[in-house]
Amino acid sequence: MSTSLQPRPCAALLGGLLLVALGNTHATDGEQVYTGTLGKQTIVMGLTLSDEDAPARYFYQRHHLDIPLFAGKLGKTHLELVEGVDESAPRPVITLDRQANGSWQGIWRGTDGKTLPLSLHPATPTPPASDAVPYLHKLYRDDPYGYLRLADLKLQAGRKQTVMGYHLQWWQQPAAKLAMFEITDGYPEAERQRINAILRNRLWQETDAYFECMGSARGTDLADFEQTVTPELFTPHLISVTVHTDYYCGGAHPDFGTAGINLDVHTGKPIALEDLLWLGKGKPLHVIGLADDPAQTPNAQDNDALAAYQEKTLAPWLLAQFNRLYPTLMQPTDSEDECNYNDVEFWQYGNWHLTPAGVFFGPSFPRAARACEASDDWSIVPWALVRKHPGPLGNAIP
Repeated sequence: MSTSLQPRPCAALLGGLLLVALGNTHATDGEQVYTGTLGKQTIVMGLTLSDEDAPARYFYQRHHLDIPLFAGKLGKTHLELVEGVDESAPRPVITLDRQANGSWQGIWRGTDGKTLPLSLHPATPTPPASDAVPYLHKLYRDDPYGYLRLADLKLQAGRKQTVMGYHLQWWQQPAAKLAMFEITDGYPEAERQRINAILRNRLWQETDAYFECMGSARGTDLADFEQTVTPELFTPHLISVTVHTDYYCGGAHPDFGTAGINLDVHTGKPIALEDLLWLGKGKPLHVIGLADDPAQTPNAQDNDALAAYQEKTLAPWLLAQFNRLYPTLMQPTDSEDECNYNDVEFWQYGNWHLTPAGVFFGPSFPRAARACEASDDWSIVPWALVRKHPGPLGNAIP
């Protein structure tokens, strides 16, 4: 029996490595999406009939978690699909026959021989409400399967919190056990609305990432996606939040990542590090993908120049400052300690966010030493030093 259909890869948005763009959707090219019933349960199924190597999957609407399907027999009018990833054990089998009207009829057969009727018809998703977050509109356009997985989920109000004098209302996504806050006062109404829309959009983006990840690792004991959101800094001009995610989405090892959400309060737009700290000459360059407006995305030449700036200017400067500010912490504790922060390469592409004390920079270590990235948050460039090298938003520096 062939097992050429493979589970989908993990959603690529966790903490700077994945979300940073936590904006990508994950629809499979040529995927046809169906809704229907398996027994008495409502399901959504994604099939790619033109390619045996393409992924197939389905989820029960009440659970939202993908179940991977592998091809037993794949034809234009007859399908046999094997459920799950553990080839060492018996697995349920789905048999489907295409009908003249484009629907599919068949049976699900469990490992105990129990059968349930299965009926599918082409999906016709209801569009999201006009005031739904942009990410749901994007999924509706680009990934109907992913959209249907989220469409009936609701957020629940959680705890209230006061941080740095600003009042926060947390919102939870119970199905994914994720949460994000909104700011309820402290900023003008228009500014709060823009900021809260960005934060709520991020919560839905992370929720999609959760289901993509858990579906990719379904059937393993390690499947995991746990997230901590931390408000780091609120000022009249700047907001900084970190999203830390521990995850296993299939593959060799679990992993983790931290992404900073750094916003200009007055515009609601993401800010680049170079907006605040600029060590180069002339107008600062910006990182591809930070700007919501595609017109602001730099071209490849600009991106190469920025990479050269990070390698030749920023990273050596950070290394020098941290050796001056934190000489003891920069050194390994013994000959076997892998946490030697004195390699300039570790400071080229790390994550960053804002704190009351200054700009925190997280190093980027090779996988064997990734635990060094989870150490105490000591690697901070104080605001007094940032003020000596201001970018275009220098007036916003605390």
